[in-house]
Amino acid sequence: MTTEGGYPVGQTGSDMATAPPTALPWTLRAAAGLVSIEALVEGIAVTGRTAFTPGLRVMLVLCLALKWLFAWRVLRLSPGAALGLLLLEGTTVVSALGAVDTDAIVRLALGGTALTVVVLLFASLHAFPTPALPKS
Repeated sequence: MTTEGGYPVGQTGSDMATAPPTALPWTLRAAAGLVSIEALVEGIAVTGRTAFTPGLRVMLVLCLALKWLFAWRVLRLSPGAALGLLLLEGTTVVSALGAVDTDAIVRLALGGTALTVVVLLFASLHAFPTPALPKS
């Protein structure tokens, strides 16, 4: 490949502005996949609950859809999506601990899955870009 001034010949300015793709850590991919499956199972469970009004079921499914959105964005190394997933999964752990009317196996599965996602996300934080702080 021929270069001029350190840049490949024939490359436009917009091509040079994009950063080279970085390999995502397996922990981040595992967290995104686990969150997607968890949100799907939770969505199916919520839509099947006849104790909830239809409006409440729709709102809960929309809140669960945020997990899919955040999981998709976290694979693009969005720090806001990682924070959103950490908050949603932390809330899931707390709600699994507080759902005393539900079977213990269901509570343990939901809480364990959410806690696993939190641990995987914390293990992946090194892959996210470092924020540039303003100089004073």
